Amino acid sequence: MPKPPRRPDPAPLETDDRPVVLVGIALWIVAFVVLVVFFRDDLHRHHTTWWLWSCGIGVVLGLYGLRYAARRRR
Repeated sequence: MPKPPRRPDPAPLETDDRPVVLVGIALWIVAFVVLVVFFRDDLHRHHTTWWLWSCGIGVVLGLYGLRYAARRRR
């Protein structure tokens, strides 16, 4: 039995990804503030201050993603 002809792909949806990226950046900032305010001594004691760097890198990558999403939107 022959296969039916393939239907064309639907057109891609236009979305605005900037709000999602902004929420992600805000969550990284909240995580940084919580770690600094409540867990700074514990981080030093256990030699895990790299968690603060992880939050900073998350913000930087989020800013890059925001720039990318804004350029793609145009």
